[in-house]
Amino acid sequence: MIQWQRPDIRGQYVSNTGETTRKGMGLYMKQIKKRRRILRIGNPIGFSLFCLVCLGVMAGLYLGISWAIKTGPGVVKAMRTVVQEEVMTTPTVEPSREPKDELLPTATPTPEVKETPALGTPSVATPEPSAFVSAGPAGNYGAALYGQVIGVDPCRDSTNNREEAENNLVLANRLKRYLEDRGATVVLGRTENDKGKVTDSARAKIFLEAGCTYVVRLKCNAINAKTSACYVKVTSKNKSFGQKMIDAYVLATGMKKQSNKKNGVKVEDDPVAAKCGCPCVAYLLGNWKNATDYANLHDEAFIERMCEGIFNGLMAQINDEPVPTATPTVTDRPSDTPTPTVTP
Repeated sequence: MIQWQRPDIRGQYVSNTGETTRKGMGLYMKQIKKRRRILRIGNPIGFSLFCLVCLGVMAGLYLGISWAIKTGPGVVKAMRTVVQEEVMTTPTVEPSREPKDELLPTATPTPEVKETPALGTPSVATPEPSAFVSAGPAGNYGAALYGQVIGVDPCRDSTNNREEAENNLVLANRLKRYLEDRGATVVLGRTENDKGKVTDSARAKIFLEAGCTYVVRLKCNAINAKTSACYVKVTSKNKSFGQKMIDAYVLATGMKKQSNKKNGVKVEDDPVAAKCGCPCVAYLLGNWKNATDYANLHDEAFIERMCEGIFNGLMAQINDEPVPTATPTVTDRPSDTPTPTVTP
């Protein structure tokens, strides 16, 4: 009896007698169950479904990793905060060794009493004392200029008109002490004469960083005038401030306003006023080459009246009040006024 074996590599079936034929193929194939060929890799549809599943898995992994990177730290932080709050709010009860029916007396805490400034006292941060910034009177809440930071700029320096520069620094130091006695913190634009030229930008930076509320610049008119006169320079937005300052100065010193300036005020740009961050006025205290003004700017009594006039102008500006128009003469002052010493 011929028994058909599995086909050889050529697809032919071989019998036990060595015969080869294809007739037995059907008999052999009936013995093999029909297989599902749809999901095989070699099938186009199966391969496409396999690729889609792989892409879905990779997309899910990508989205999961991205979400963990983006929100993971925040979630961890929130959980840590919740845990800490629970730990802090959970009361820790320690066993008491005292009997429950005994209540120990507790000490009553004494409230701390802090000194409070008077109502309406301005709150202004005071800069740290330095070579340019004075310490000012501590806690002098009732002083007229308490809380004000005044910049005083002795104009010029050793590179231009050294004699006037030295005198301007003397006047600035006198004005500094006068304003400090009335509660102000004073900032100087320069403190020495021999450091060379101090630019206007450098002076403006000093006043700006110190937080000045007003800046007063002191200098003289260098013209060779026959008459005694004074005026102020301000920017257009500070014209009313300049008018109060020159009116108070004239009232205190008895000087006359320069005739070719509109009521003693000249409006022009000033590099210090543009960058100091607060209202700024530049005094032309007098004509340096005029004999009368030169003598006044070295006279103790006149310098004291000069400081008084500047102080009165500042107070008029701070309190938004007008300056009296009446101008007293120098002889209206009492002759027994003590004469302070001039100290550079």
